[in-house]
Amino acid sequence: MTTRDGVVLRADVHRPDDDARHPALLVRLPYDKSSPYTSVYLDLRVAVSRGYVVVIQDVRGRGTSEGEWVPWKHETEDGFDAVGWVAGQDFCDGRVAMYGGSYFGNTQWRAAASGAPALRAIAPGMTWSNPLDGPLRRGGVPEHGLNVLWSLSTGMSELMRRGKAAEAMEAVRRIDGLARGEYLSYPAGRIPWLEELDVPDIGLRRADADTRRLAELDVVSVLDDIRIPALHVGGWYDVFLQGTLDNFTRQRELGVAGHLIVGPWTHGTDFSSQTGEVNFGLAAGGQSMGLTSSLTAEHLDFFDAVLDDRPLDRAPVRLFVMGRNEWRDEESWPLARAVTTRLELGAAERAVLRSPHGESPVDEDLDSESPAVVAALTFEASEPVQTVGGCIAMHEKFPWGAWDQRDVECRDDVLVFTTDPLDEPLEITGRVRARLRVRPGAAVSDWVVRVCDVRPDGKSINLVDGVNRVESADGQADSSGERTVTVDLWSTSIELAAGHRLRVHVAHSNFPRWGLSQEDGSFVSDVLLGAGDSWIELPVIPPSV
Repeated sequence: MTTRDGVVLRADVHRPDDDARHPALLVRLPYDKSSPYTSVYLDLRVAVSRGYVVVIQDVRGRGTSEGEWVPWKHETEDGFDAVGWVAGQDFCDGRVAMYGGSYFGNTQWRAAASGAPALRAIAPGMTWSNPLDGPLRRGGVPEHGLNVLWSLSTGMSELMRRGKAAEAMEAVRRIDGLARGEYLSYPAGRIPWLEELDVPDIGLRRADADTRRLAELDVVSVLDDIRIPALHVGGWYDVFLQGTLDNFTRQRELGVAGHLIVGPWTHGTDFSSQTGEVNFGLAAGGQSMGLTSSLTAEHLDFFDAVLDDRPLDRAPVRLFVMGRNEWRDEESWPLARAVTTRLELGAAERAVLRSPHGESPVDEDLDSESPAVVAALTFEASEPVQTVGGCIAMHEKFPWGAWDQRDVECRDDVLVFTTDPLDEPLEITGRVRARLRVRPGAAVSDWVVRVCDVRPDGKSINLVDGVNRVESADGQADSSGERTVTVDLWSTSIELAAGHRLRVHVAHSNFPRWGLSQEDGSFVSDVLLGAGDSWIELPVIPPSV
């Protein structure tokens, strides 16, 4: 097809072997239309057998398409043109839907924002809402691990496209070097070598130079103008999890018909039941959801319903509850029955779940009349706390998902707080936040908080984490130098069995996932511990009657 400004984009078309017109499913991606990515969310062979045409298009400047590659820049206009082109082909009945994840989840949102009249439904998987809360930054901190790997990987193929084989091999060497600790050699989220070659990064550099560029990949700012039904697919260990949940929630608030599926998955491409070192059972896999469905079936059932202008015959929310290892349908997100419960941090590495069901256990370290205890939290730029698992998308040296955190917990620069074993099962489903009373030890400091599930065998498995960058110049500290820091840990759904414990980490770094607040030097901050000083807010689901 030819865009409005004369650039030729190319696509593969998979269609039923007949002369009839069919509804079309469009995918627009920057990773090569012949790659395995095209079948991750939906098996195109099954789609064609169900009467759909599937069109897979290389975006501008990628794969076989012509033009200049600038991530995000042209996806709104090109998306409008592509939807119109597909709708006008003799194989299409004029109805178009889109699917895919991550970058090509965002191309769906951009096409929807363009107002393409033939676009009837979208299914963005694992796609952010606010680019400053996912792909570029989190809590004001660069998503260093993601930015560097993505930019080097796409830069490698861009250099090959330009005929610069030697430079492309240098990109390969640098990607391999990430496993040997070379993440530390790059300024936070940036790669000067690619900048010198005029190869674009994921967008952080452009956004830092001109904040208007954020609009090119922003979703939250256009959601209120989109009335196209969406199927949102997320993973509890996905790097864009919260954006997926937020997009669904906002659409429901606007009265737009939408559905949400969240499994125990990472940002990987296999939707496996194995997430990190934890296996959540056969039913957790994307090809055997509940042993009665699959991601392909979920997508096609959704498209069938929307294109036939009828409601989908199931609840709008389908969640996988980890620990219980079961799928559960819900009418809304977040769950209205969740009870906000404090997990208070005390002295002697103690944490107390204050009132999950209304009780208030007595704990001398957390007595309201006891003076606050101060814990010292250190930072050394040359030896940052290393990333182990989590909602990441980094070099394979840093595996994604659920992993034992005991090596992290042994460090002197990580504060650790643990509850007593639970007397009964405890379900946490919803958004988790931390509130810390602190005295920062530097003009700029990052506050990293993590919550873990400690099993009876001693393994400490990460559930959620988050970061917030604090600058002392913003005037939030009181006369004593103390201030409250809020850290958004995003969301989860897990049932902890009796005998398990909850554990909280507090640190000044999580590298190389997040860029460091200082590239050299060290400092010591204070964390105040005691009643009303530092705690975690947990969304606890009361046991069913």
